[in-house]
Amino acid sequence: MKEKYITGKIMNSRGQALIIMIVAIAVSLLVLTSATLRSIDQAKFSARNKLGQTVYYAAEAGTEYGLIKTMRNPSGCSGSDVLTVGSTTVNVTYNITGGNCQIVSEAIQGSLIKKIEVLATYDSGWVFNYSNWKEIP
Repeated sequence: MKEKYITGKIMNSRGQALIIMIVAIAVSLLVLTSATLRSIDQAKFSARNKLGQTVYYAAEAGTEYGLIKTMRNPSGCSGSDVLTVGSTTVNVTYNITGGNCQIVSEAIQGSLIKKIEVLATYDSGWVFNYSNWKEIP
């Protein structure tokens, strides 16, 4: 009878150890899965941020293109141009507003769009000026 009791106690200890091991493995898997998902989200965010910078700089390039075009031809502040910067499409539009040439550069790549606006004009001494360089949300 004593042997059965000891055997029962040993069996109980093994059952408790198994339950503790299963709980420990479950907690470890939960922590590992959480860390992995967090890393994946961080990588996606980083890639999207890098793409956003690329599209923004393409919009700036379009704005600079528009400024140079306006500088070379002051009476040509109308219409639009389409440029390709890498894999980004840039639409540059020109409008006259209040005596200034408004240049709007819109860069598009996938679902990301960045717009930059600048005003340019020649003053009375034929000095080229630009102002109000800003990103349009």
